[in-house]
Amino acid sequence: MWALIILSPSKNTGVFVLLFCALSLSVYFLLPLFKKKLPITLILLAITYMYAFLFEEKLMPFFVLLILLYKLESAFYLSPLYFRSLLIGVNIILIIYLVVTVESASVLASLFILILLLFYAFWYLNTHYFNLIHQSQLYEQLIDEYRKVKRYAAKNEKAIRMEERTRIAREMHDSVGHKLTALSMQLEILLMNEKNDVLQSMKDIVNESLEETRKAVRALNMDDVEGISSVIQLIRKLESESHLRVHFTTKQGALSLTLSNQNSITLYRVLQESLTNAMKYGQSREVFVTLGTTPLGHLYFDIRNSYDHMKPFHEGFGLKNMKQRVEEAGGTLEIYQLDHTFIIEGSLP
Repeated sequence: MWALIILSPSKNTGVFVLLFCALSLSVYFLLPLFKKKLPITLILLAITYMYAFLFEEKLMPFFVLLILLYKLESAFYLSPLYFRSLLIGVNIILIIYLVVTVESASVLASLFILILLLFYAFWYLNTHYFNLIHQSQLYEQLIDEYRKVKRYAAKNEKAIRMEERTRIAREMHDSVGHKLTALSMQLEILLMNEKNDVLQSMKDIVNESLEETRKAVRALNMDDVEGISSVIQLIRKLESESHLRVHFTTKQGALSLTLSNQNSITLYRVLQESLTNAMKYGQSREVFVTLGTTPLGHLYFDIRNSYDHMKPFHEGFGLKNMKQRVEEAGGTLEIYQLDHTFIIEGSLP
């Protein structure tokens, strides 16, 4: 089809010009589908130059704009080395054509200045664009390395903590536990020989101490973390595994509150669901989490993130389940949207 257009005796008619531009632009719009874009760009520029310079009697402004469009677009997908070579070659051909065809020295000088300005503009655009891409790639690599380091630090900290807890539990079991067991046996022997209320009271105290020691050892060997510390670990985990940035604030009295096992799990699940929703639906990666106390001494929590969707939110399964879980624990939960901000706030006894 291109050969028919170029070799047609009526190639300068409006119909053939439009047909040529349609074919040229169709290839241009299909350009993202090609892996190697340099050969396609060279073909487009070569055919456009051929039709505009060799087969047209005058340099048509439309073809000049078409050539500028191809050069501008190639600045965003050709590497600086290829683009600079292409830019120099295209401008050399254009300058040769102008020297041959333009007779007025003033017009030729003006065109030279324009070509020079466009040359530097395209050169700067390509260089600046690929510098930004390179910086973006370096930033992404840095963020990935940062997340890996945070994950490694979290795992290492957990391993060290568990190792220390195991060491303490072992020492308590081997020293305090054994000595209390030996003391209990000696008191039992004394009671077998002589019934005495004082000795029985001492034996009961020793047995209670031994049972408390066993509970402490079992607690140290457990890997579960409850209360506010579980929330902090959850935030650290999500920050290390995603781009989420959590601004965590604790007000006076929040860290000293004692939560039951049920309320600790409820608080953990509420924070987990809220931060997951922020990652899925939030406009930014920033979440603001605040923990405090109510006048009644209950734990108060407030989670906020940006929400700029045109449609108002609706309570799906996750939010409904979250609300039901808090109410079953004896707390309250409110979910609402205010000035492009999604807010979840509530309290737990």
